[in-house]
Amino acid sequence: MLILEISPLSGAGPVKLGSLRSEARESLLRAGFPLESSRRSLDYFCNASIQVECDPDDRVIFIGISASERFTATFQSLDVFSLSAEELFSLIANADNSGAHQFIASEYLFPNQILTLWDADEQYDRQGNESRPVWAQVGIGNESYAAAVAAIRGRV
Repeated sequence: MLILEISPLSGAGPVKLGSLRSEARESLLRAGFPLESSRRSLDYFCNASIQVECDPDDRVIFIGISASERFTATFQSLDVFSLSAEELFSLIANADNSGAHQFIASEYLFPNQILTLWDADEQYDRQGNESRPVWAQVGIGNESYAAAVAAIRGRV
């Protein structure tokens, strides 16, 4: 089974932040995940469990990963979807080196790693038969993505 190691500020598996959209598509195709759909700046692979977002210059700025039976997504070599939402949150918070973090189940962005967690809920616990909250998506972005998020939050 393919392992997609989530490396903050770098990439996830074969997809690298800052690479061209065409390069990301080719990398995922070689890994066995052809492009399944595309909508404006977003590409979807592997039943939409891999989401790649690009900027206007077609450079990858965000990679989002959801649980799949076709790969294992890891952070620091641990399967992110085998950990409870709070366990993964704590692991990432300890690696962020940006001060204290308060667990929030809806969404969270760790600023130093530009790593996002989205929607902790029991329904995403595919390995534990929906017995505990697990994150729906773990994502990483680059500085452009962080700036876009900050701009959106500034308007809210």
